[in-house]
Amino acid sequence: MLRIHELTVSFGEKRVLDSFSLTLPGEGITALAGPSGCGKTTLLRTLAGLERPAGGTFTLPGEAVLLFQEDRLFPWRRTGEQIADVLPRARRQEVGKFLSLVELEGEEDRPIQILSGGMRRRLALARALACEGGVYLLDEPFTGVDKERAGRILERIRALGKPVLLSSHEEGVLALADRVVHLEGPPLRLREL
Repeated sequence: MLRIHELTVSFGEKRVLDSFSLTLPGEGITALAGPSGCGKTTLLRTLAGLERPAGGTFTLPGEAVLLFQEDRLFPWRRTGEQIADVLPRARRQEVGKFLSLVELEGEEDRPIQILSGGMRRRLALARALACEGGVYLLDEPFTGVDKERAGRILERIRALGKPVLLSSHEEGVLALADRVVHLEGPPLRLREL
């Protein structure tokens, strides 16, 4: 179970989360849908422990792994090395598995500078999925990825059996989620449908 109770986060005078509460099942894929700037990224960053709330509490079904909105790849590391760097030594042979999960098989030795934007986004996603955690927090994981490929990858992520909380503006991604939470803000709040 993922529980958020009266979470409050401010940046100076701007209150992005104001006593925000939400309870979600600790399984499946939940999509956060809402306009840019409403507070989705701040919520994910707070759940990952990168922003300190002024008030409120949250409980996650295990340790969080965050995929940032930016790819944050290491420019000096090749494609496969990006994933090997986050795997324990005993699991380094799994690099190909994670590349295959995001449809980058056979790209292990390519410098990331020659990958397209969508390929880099998929690589960043593969690196996040290779990290061991109890819940995946994915901020716009399919930016620059075509709808059909995003759908196939999302089905593979579902098969991993870990709870996923992702933000997305893409209707095709939202349609494949187990549940969609419609939001507006700031401050972040549930949108009445």
